[in-house]
Amino acid sequence: MERDFGERISAQIIKSNLIRKISASLNRLLHRCFGAPAMRRLKVFLNGTLVGHPLHPMLTDIPIGAWTLTIILDLIGLLFRFPQLGLASGIAAGVGVAGALAAAAAGLADWMDVDPPEKAIGAFHATVNVSATVLFLISFLMRWGSHWQPGWGTFVVALAGYLLVSIGGYLGGLMVFNMGVMINRNAYRTGPGDFKPAVATRELAEGQLKRVLVEEQPVVLLRLDGTIYALGAVCSHYGAPLNEGTIVERTIECPWHASRFALDDGRVVQGPACAGVPVYDCKIVNDQVHIKLRQ
Repeated sequence: MERDFGERISAQIIKSNLIRKISASLNRLLHRCFGAPAMRRLKVFLNGTLVGHPLHPMLTDIPIGAWTLTIILDLIGLLFRFPQLGLASGIAAGVGVAGALAAAAAGLADWMDVDPPEKAIGAFHATVNVSATVLFLISFLMRWGSHWQPGWGTFVVALAGYLLVSIGGYLGGLMVFNMGVMINRNAYRTGPGDFKPAVATRELAEGQLKRVLVEEQPVVLLRLDGTIYALGAVCSHYGAPLNEGTIVERTIECPWHASRFALDDGRVVQGPACAGVPVYDCKIVNDQVHIKLRQ
């Protein structure tokens, strides 16, 4: 559907054959690069698993903030004739370029895991932001060549880059707020607050995952070595059904992107997921497993 400006923009990008071809080629390249176990650890780091928050949006604040300062210092230096601000604006532009490269690496690590429509928007988002970064790099080199003296030429190049990065930010917002990329899929899971029946104990086979609904909340149960575990059945990373996953070293491994969640408390043991899944306390009443959300 194309109900508003954001949806119209998204639809045009998704329909583009050129963007689709670029996305497919880049996707193949990244999966080859990150296929080795050592490179997978780098990808998980770039996903932000270690800090419990996607790394990409944290890093984008660096270039946006630095380049905003570049524009402000340029304007003050040019309009009020403060040539001493030229070095400061040049340093800000350079810091922004370095931050943009780091943000791009983290963004590509996230982009690998999304579905084709989001991949198309992400590829265009990346193209716009890379173009902005190139313009700021050109502006930085021009400043260097002029011994950091402010000039309208360097400012215009930087301003063009700033307009592009603003468009890129808008596209990134579409991906997160309209399309739900890299959000915690369990952010609104609630209850049950008191113990509620979930399943008969006889229905839990040893070592087999079973999905049930308890107060409309999807829950996956597992009997392992005589203990019953209950976790949210939806992977926090991209919504995969954890009941279709596998048990690996007392964790549930996601069937889509291989995130692992600890059976005892739902914490992330292996990324790319950043947020844990809900965990439930269990007790047996009259041969029925009762569960409640652990607070």
